[in-house]
Amino acid sequence: MLNRSAFILFALLSFVLSSCGTLKRSINAVIPNQPVANDLESFQKLLDAHNAKYTWLTTDGEVDYDDGSSEITAGISIRNRKDSVIWASANKMIEAARILLNKDSATILNRLQHNYSVVSVADFDKTLGISNLNFQSVQNLLTALPPFGIDNNSRFQVMKEFYRIENQTSVYKEIIEIDKSTLRVLQYKYEKNAHDYVLIKYSNFKEHNGEYLPNLIDIEVHTPDKIHITLNVSGYGLPKNADVPFEIPASYTKAQ
Repeated sequence: MLNRSAFILFALLSFVLSSCGTLKRSINAVIPNQPVANDLESFQKLLDAHNAKYTWLTTDGEVDYDDGSSEITAGISIRNRKDSVIWASANKMIEAARILLNKDSATILNRLQHNYSVVSVADFDKTLGISNLNFQSVQNLLTALPPFGIDNNSRFQVMKEFYRIENQTSVYKEIIEIDKSTLRVLQYKYEKNAHDYVLIKYSNFKEHNGEYLPNLIDIEVHTPDKIHITLNVSGYGLPKNADVPFEIPASYTKAQ
């Protein structure tokens, strides 16, 4: 159970915990040329012009994980290099697990059971309930942007405090709320049906070196069993470089 919990925890957290550039409703950033409803081309250009600008982003905090049969609370540290690699470590007095995610796969070390797992990025959808995930969509989630971009057939609405985008495909439906001031996702919902969906919410935002970052992230994964993850961020960093130590000990066996 620990190995499954560690995978869900790290794979999902690594995707969204660092949501760099996500929002703060009290921030009154001046965004010129506000788009009008259904002007998707202008809106996409606006998003592209306000992408998060970082090389390395580090995140520390605490995570609560609950899948209905087990509950886990752990300290977590994540180091993310844009367009390259994501490293994460979870601790409960001692290190319990470590993950390294690149463009092809995620390798997970289970420190407590002395084994490891390797999962391809293409297989993430089996656990997370989001089809066709790739490293680019992961990077988009990390920067609080729509993971699959904005489809030309999407419905685009201008609400009072946010933009609402609704995209319906033959496989899934996306509902995205994007803050007007910061142009970052406030809420993302990916729905296959009423019972299979993922919902991510961001709140308690603070500015850090020009980037607006969430201090609280709430994630629900329904497949259809419910997994609930709450993330409380204690600190962010934007260093020029960061270490990502990762080595599979010779004594570790591959998990079945």
